[in-house]
Order: sequence, then structure tokens, then C-alpha cells
Amino acid sequence: MMGKLIIIFISVVILAACQAGLPEFDGNNAYEHIINQCDFGPRYPGSDGIELCRDYIITNLEKHDAIVELQPFTVTLYGEEIEGINIIGSLYPRMGRRIMLGTHYDTRPWADQEEDSTLHDQPVLGANDGASGVAVLLELCRIISQKQPPQYGVDFVFFDLEDMGDYDKEETWALGAQHFAKNFSGQKPEKSIIVDMVGQEDLKIEMEYFSYHNSPALVNEVWDIGRKFGFDEFVPSIGRIIIDDHLPLIRAGFNAILIIDFDYPYWHTLEDTPDKCSPESLYVVGQTLVNLIYQDK
Repeated sequence: MMGKLIIIFISVVILAACQAGLPEFDGNNAYEHIINQCDFGPRYPGSDGIELCRDYIITNLEKHDAIVELQPFTVTLYGEEIEGINIIGSLYPRMGRRIMLGTHYDTRPWADQEEDSTLHDQPVLGANDGASGVAVLLELCRIISQKQPPQYGVDFVFFDLEDMGDYDKEETWALGAQHFAKNFSGQKPEKSIIVDMVGQEDLKIEMEYFSYHNSPALVNEVWDIGRKFGFDEFVPSIGRIIIDDHLPLIRAGFNAILIIDFDYPYWHTLEDTPDKCSPESLYVVGQTLVNLIYQDK
């Protein structure tokens, strides 16, 4: 009965979106992107998996007519030089008004939140923490490229080296976003939204602390759109402080927010696998962003 109610609910929301002339986000397509990424294995720096994942992202962006730019960089971390590559895909690059959608595509090399400390040196598969954000952005790229142009050009940024950090050293996290923000030139996008850990079942997305205090209007806009379409997963209360790819953007003057459900029991464990993720959760986040991008069209 509960499954039927969920299907009916989603059908009603999709119908409402279609009636409003909005494109439809396909949660099943997005979920396939999670599975495909996880089939590459863990995607930490220097692994075969991250090389395969880069090719996968680039291929999908180019398939949907995005102009792709690679942004290589090198950092020194834990006494060694580590190479990373940010991937930027742009749709409608000549449009002056722009939205940036970002996520990270790397996964943590260590399952250091496992209760069994002997497993801490094992790499994490990162179905939710890594693959879910990529999945949402790739499906959004497909939709936007196939429908009428929105009021904005859209830049999709896939950050590398987000998840290599030391828990006691804030500056060791979000290294790809730090490089991107430091080297950004030109006019900043009107809105920048980072998507991370949005695939889990029982999704509940609070307003992240830094996001709300930096860009309250954008946070309220996104949450109001989500709740207007019946997505109670967007909880209108301020949540915890989270260090993620939005923070370097905020500090560089971007109008930037983070969409995340950090209450995830499998975070940085070996159990962060595709079976913990849900097409319905991906749909909720993806359709909300579709509605944001097309709302004034």
C-alpha cells in the first residue's frame, strides 16, 4: 500500500510539473548513473575508478552538447603531491545570466567511520557520497539540452579532491573547489548550488548553516520551490555546519548554497552502496532544480 501511495504521489507531482510546462526529471535515469559509477569501483585519486569516472562524466556531458573544460591542479597533502582534475560542462555558454550546479565525483580512500578499525584503510564505494550528486547533474544536463533553453545558461562543475580531508583540518577538504574559486575569473553566476549526498532513502534536507547565513534568499527560494511541489524532504529549519564544496565558493564571494542530507549512517563506510540510494530521492532534488531553472521561463 505504501509503495502504491508513493507512486501515486510522484505521478501527481509529475503531472503538475508537466501542466506547468516544466521538463521532467527522471529519477530512474539518475539512479542508473549511480550504478554505473559504482561499477568503476572506488574513485579516489590515482585509482583506475576515478579515471573511468572522469571519462564517463565527460562522455555524458559531450553527448548532451555541453562544452567541456578540464581544470587540472596539484596539491600537497599528507606529505605528497596529489593531482586532481575539475570537470566543467557548459550549456548555452553565450547566455549572460548563469546558474552553476556543482558536486564532487571523488570518493574517500579510507573507510574511517567503520566500527572495525581494521577496515579503515579500505576505500569507500561512495554511492551516496560522490555518485548521487554526479547522477543528479548528469540527468539535469540531459534534460536541459533536450528542452527549450531556460532563462539561464548552466555550468555543471564536477569537483575533484573533495573527500581527502583530515577531520581536524578544515583546509584539507574541498580542494578542487578551493582551486576553482581561487582561479575563477569573469562574472560570477547568479546562483551556485552544490549537490552532495542526496540519494539516500528517507531523505531529509535541512538548510545548511553556512548556506543560510551567506545566501538566505537563495536557500529560501530553493526550499520554497521544493515544498510548493509537495517535496516535504526539504525541511525549513537551519541544520548543522558542514564543510563542503560550497564553502570555498562562499568565501570567494559566490551566491552559493549546499543541498545535502548529512544524516547518513553509512557515511565514509564500506556500506555506502547503491542499495542505500533511491530513485525517488534523486527525483525530489532533481525536479526541484528543474523547477528553479525553468520557473520564470
